[in-house]
Amino acid sequence: MHATENSSPGLSGTTTSAQSNEPNYDLLVEEAVRGSDTAFTILWRHHQPRMVRYLATFTNEPEDLCSEAWIKIAHSIKTFHGDASAFKGWIYTIARNCAIDLARKKSRAGIAVELSEEDWVGENSSVVEIMDVIRRLPQEYAEIILLRIVADLDVNDVAEITGKTPSNVRVMTHRGLKQLNEMLQAGDAK
Repeated sequence: MHATENSSPGLSGTTTSAQSNEPNYDLLVEEAVRGSDTAFTILWRHHQPRMVRYLATFTNEPEDLCSEAWIKIAHSIKTFHGDASAFKGWIYTIARNCAIDLARKKSRAGIAVELSEEDWVGENSSVVEIMDVIRRLPQEYAEIILLRIVADLDVNDVAEITGKTPSNVRVMTHRGLKQLNEMLQAGDAK
């Protein structure tokens, strides 16, 4: 395959194929591990929106929590080994650990980690409505659905992140999506 005119000789991770405008995330991860700020920024831009939506189930300030997670990712990226898929699992594990730490801090302080209706203000109301319904699911189902659907992680990655078996993740995904569908059918989105 030939690199397009948009390829950057100094950053092989941004080289795209002639048939795709999608960056090569495996190469971007390699470049970021080696210290490329440009590669890290591209990875951050790609993963940030989904990570914020995932972390919104834990706090009404998901951007702050996501920033904390990315700071930890930046500090420890040189120790990461793996491809883009493993990277995605790794960063969501860090994000989940930040959320768990926040929940522990807030529980010690006696502050609830619940979202209120006022916390959702967005341009895309359908996403907002679905996220609102997802947060009404039991916490375990909501987390599994967000990791599987919003973060687009595979069953094994979600199992590793949550400490569950892959079969348990499959069952919880099925049950959570079924419950989500029933809630949406019943008009619980509003």
